[in-house]
Amino acid sequence: MRTIAVEGVIPDRVQYKNGMTMRLTQLIRVLMFCGVILCLRWQHERFVQRQLSEANWLDVMPILREILPTADSVRAKADDVALSDVLDSNGIVLGSAARTSPLANHILGFSGPTDMLLIFDQNDRLIAARIVSSRDTSEHVQQVLQDPKFLSSLTGRSREQLLEPYDIDAVTGATLTSFAILESIRIRMSQTGVFGKEMVRFSSLKFRDLPRLTDVQLLYGDAATIAQDAGSSVLWRVLDADKKIIGQLLRAAAVTDNNVGYQGPTDLLIAFDKNNVVTGIAVGFSYDNEPYVGYVCEDEYFRTLFNDRSLQELTAMDANQVEGVSGATMTSQALTRSLQMTAQAFVDEMKQREAVVVDRAVQSPAIPIEKFLTLRNLSTIGISIFGIVLGFTHLRGRRWLRISFQVILIGWLGLLNGDMVSQALLLGWAQSGIPWQNAFGLTFLTAAALLIPMTARRNVYCAQLCPHGAVQQLVRNRLPWRLKLSRTASHWLSWIPGLLILYVVLVGMLHLPFSVVAIEPFDAWLWNIAGFATVAIAVVGLVASLFVPMAYCRFGCPTGALLDYFGSSSGKSWNRRDTASAILLVAAIAMIWF
Repeated sequence: MRTIAVEGVIPDRVQYKNGMTMRLTQLIRVLMFCGVILCLRWQHERFVQRQLSEANWLDVMPILREILPTADSVRAKADDVALSDVLDSNGIVLGSAARTSPLANHILGFSGPTDMLLIFDQNDRLIAARIVSSRDTSEHVQQVLQDPKFLSSLTGRSREQLLEPYDIDAVTGATLTSFAILESIRIRMSQTGVFGKEMVRFSSLKFRDLPRLTDVQLLYGDAATIAQDAGSSVLWRVLDADKKIIGQLLRAAAVTDNNVGYQGPTDLLIAFDKNNVVTGIAVGFSYDNEPYVGYVCEDEYFRTLFNDRSLQELTAMDANQVEGVSGATMTSQALTRSLQMTAQAFVDEMKQREAVVVDRAVQSPAIPIEKFLTLRNLSTIGISIFGIVLGFTHLRGRRWLRISFQVILIGWLGLLNGDMVSQALLLGWAQSGIPWQNAFGLTFLTAAALLIPMTARRNVYCAQLCPHGAVQQLVRNRLPWRLKLSRTASHWLSWIPGLLILYVVLVGMLHLPFSVVAIEPFDAWLWNIAGFATVAIAVVGLVASLFVPMAYCRFGCPTGALLDYFGSSSGKSWNRRDTASAILLVAAIAMIWF
């Protein structure tokens, strides 16, 4: 039988063929996206391993030759993970060297880590310390470089002496940066650090002095002196004038040197009774912003919030769910993390003392359901589900409901939770994995944003769930006049999101020192940490939307363009965007191999 085509009616066979073509195209799009994600992840892992391998020495050979002129190559030692041999062209060992990055990349100064090159003679005595690169504030790094004593005071020391550099003073005006440099060096020299794993604990560099007696007396009024327990990094005994022990406390300094609040770490004292129940906390010396620390000290509710809780309970506490002090949220949340970290250190030490040999995977309890059932997670998931329902039903046609939901999106999901899908988020998760335990609600939102257009070919996130898009929808047509773009202008402007996606992939694959956050406006919703670039993009995009409806969504948003790529139901066959995606995938694969 022949298929007879009737005008205005598409034969079933043609419909079936078109449907199969559309599904195949969609599958190829998803596979290409997954391919790029895998390339980003693989390249990131290769980058980390390359930093730990011999190839990591190529960019510092000029510095090595300044100190060891005949240096030709570097070879890892079979029996020493901390140092590598420096060889001349004849294979003779001239000395040894080490770099602190990436092993100590978690050690932050004022705003980032610093990569140090350490060069030793044949007797393992340091003969030079050089800054290779730094992601810290350039002004602070320059102050360290200009200080005539700081780096030079390290030379001549043995590896063991570098583990305890307590006699070296920090650089005035760059205290946190110089302390971070010292700490990263001893982490590298400890030989116990493993990239991505928990690092060895040392006595604090930043909090070298004894806790202030006035702070201790807030917890124990008769305190005359204190002494650290010889077998613990965090436990201290409190003594009265007769040298009698009247109490005990935990000091956070040893484990929270890099727990930064608004701009620096803060020492914390935790008093507890013989049943390991907290009786009070006191804020000690701080590198944080003084007004914010003062707000916490004056807030009686926060200072007594943890009383009557056991130290074991503190180890399971989620700092993000503790209400911060108004006006000092970041500082108070950092102190809450200090409580949790210090309690965990003490509990771990007590288990070691009791010689309880239990595998860590066995002794770690299952993640409590309460960790997921937080207000932020539940609200983000609830808003996401309602938005999806709105996008797939006739309810979106009810103006009052749509506008009410947009207000909730802006106020709750945007300003309060700050949960939005962005290129920085997708790139970070692609490279380092998804932190679903700490961001369960955001993980749900991101999964919905990606999976729905991939499966249902409908971009629900941009239409119903994006707070920034909701603002643009509310301001559209509010002015009596609009700017009408020509077809040519619209065509060329529509290339911007795709080029930004290309930029993100290149930054991720090549590990370029550029900020992906700064190309989108979403960080501007986190007003307390927003940078100038992201705020500028947000403001310019919203102002443009007054004159050109949904201007940023149409001509500036790479995340929206990515979701639209999957959500497009009109492209039933291969198109130019598919060709561009294929070329991008091939380029990503090529960057891995070459």
